[in-house]
Amino acid sequence: MSEQHLVARIKRSSKYWGQTAPNAWFDVRVVSDNYYQLRGNNNNYRLVDVAMGVRFDNGVIVDLSTGKSSKAEVTAS
Repeated sequence: MSEQHLVARIKRSSKYWGQTAPNAWFDVRVVSDNYYQLRGNNNNYRLVDVAMGVRFDNGVIVDLSTGKSSKAEVTAS
């Protein structure tokens, strides 16, 4: 069984757009916070500001909003 890691990328519609390269994935973790539920990229994010994905050990990322998979680099957080 392969490991799975949560990743996110900032949506163009977010006020945080520009904090990463366009459409760059970065590792995130979910935390118990009423407003900023995600931690990653040395920042805190709301779920509405990012697209979520899952990265597998082989480097393939599945975008959870579209179901599309791709091999992409992930920015370390």
